[in-house]
Amino acid sequence: MSQPDTTRTEAAPADGPAAPPAPAGRAGVTRTAWWLSTRRRRPEWQSLAGAGLATFSGRPRANFESAQTGDPVLIYVARPDRAIRAVGIVTHVGGGPADAPPAAPAPPEPDAGAPPAPKEALHIEVQFAFEVTNPLPWPEIQALPGLADAEPVKQRSSGTLFYLSPAEYTILQDRLIARNPELAAPFAAIDSGQRFVGEPESDAPAETPLRAPARFVREPPPGYSPTPPAPPPRLPPALPAVASVADLQQLTGLPAATLEEARDLLEDTGQIVLNGPPGTGKTWLARGLAALAAGDPARVQIVQFHPATAYEDFIEGLKPSVDAWGHVTYAVLPGIFVRMCQAARRDPEHHYVLIVDEINRAPLARVFGELLYALEYRGPQGAVELSVSAGIGGPPQPFYVPENLLLIGTMNSADRSLALVDYALRRRFRFIEIEPHAGVLDAWLRDHGTAAAARQTVLQLFQEVNSRLSEALDPDHRLGHSYFMLDPLNRTTLDRLWRTAIRPLIAEYFIPPAGEIDEYHAMFALAAAALDAPHA
Repeated sequence: MSQPDTTRTEAAPADGPAAPPAPAGRAGVTRTAWWLSTRRRRPEWQSLAGAGLATFSGRPRANFESAQTGDPVLIYVARPDRAIRAVGIVTHVGGGPADAPPAAPAPPEPDAGAPPAPKEALHIEVQFAFEVTNPLPWPEIQALPGLADAEPVKQRSSGTLFYLSPAEYTILQDRLIARNPELAAPFAAIDSGQRFVGEPESDAPAETPLRAPARFVREPPPGYSPTPPAPPPRLPPALPAVASVADLQQLTGLPAATLEEARDLLEDTGQIVLNGPPGTGKTWLARGLAALAAGDPARVQIVQFHPATAYEDFIEGLKPSVDAWGHVTYAVLPGIFVRMCQAARRDPEHHYVLIVDEINRAPLARVFGELLYALEYRGPQGAVELSVSAGIGGPPQPFYVPENLLLIGTMNSADRSLALVDYALRRRFRFIEIEPHAGVLDAWLRDHGTAAAARQTVLQLFQEVNSRLSEALDPDHRLGHSYFMLDPLNRTTLDRLWRTAIRPLIAEYFIPPAGEIDEYHAMFALAAAALDAPHA
């Protein structure tokens, strides 16, 4: 499909990006049409279905830059529906370039005072217009003549916002009306420029906030027995508030494309592992991803594996208890994983997330047991009998992992004393490498008011130390950027970092040492002296 040119019926700001052409395939259509992909359990869809308004960000970035107020949007719900479920209108476009790749550290410049305010991430605000009662499913969309080269079809809707040419929009609109004849009038209203169907004419200015529509999308009841939800699990401490990828980017400093890929992998596969050297912020990122996917801290739990972690702790086991008379009795009690599965099955409309910190510190094949099969085949098709409860008599109770339970593991790639990940388990997880990131460090120091010369000094130290460690050992033994996030950054804090964190780590890396400790100490001493200089 050819890319849109720079003409558009509605004029764009002189300094803004060029916009796609306005659809001209149907009389009255004067705006660009878009395909918006989301998922039922994402907060954006829940906000759109419940409140009638939601903010979306994502990729491809060029499409977000081209969208304008008043554009019609066909809303495709990828999982579990895989169908066009609703139609909306763009009511606001905001933000700017916030995820450009970091540039190489520049020479020191005179400090210009307070650091600049962070730029708002590019996003669009979409208002719900009307529901598609008889949704248009993905197989039927793929089979429609004239859509083979459409952006969402060619890319299998892998992204967020896709351009629809006038002809493609007309094809989809005609098919939606054929399945839902009552939508002819609502579509005509949108094509004529009305904000949403049924809104009375008004002389109010365009800036007046839009009211929510009278009709909302209502989800069909899931095929589960009407068991009342159990009390939510206990809240984990200080889970960060993350409602969008833009929030997660502000929290971690990582590029938006990396974060979107991590979120998509987590929701597509159900289990991921964040792998990387120490100090790269893996646990911090895992907590942010969990908050984003679950939408509520009550649906997130955190556990840390260690060499003594066993099947009885994680899945289920025979455990003692003492009654009021001091008698010891034994019962099969569920572990944290089984408890989370039970909570997720009672609430299928939301994601539940279990974070397993330091996942490779435990003998994983023994900890997961027969759940390796249930992790790969989610839902009742992957049901298994748990070995402990199956051995105590009574009718068998098949157990399965629900699709709305997500697992996030973190793994320190430098610790060779830990057990390697079992190959069978590795095949069932997707691994995301989290690298030491100079751009994240530079942005963090700038946001905390560190002078340009001091930032240059510590960034040079960060790169030299990691380059030397990669040559002497391997990239897995580099130092993460969080080690160097010092506030204030001065000779005292850098010397303390060397003595209490880096020197013990280097001593573990090189056994027995052959001058390496002195070599790295010299690097830190030189940087500390530079921080003491007047220009720093």
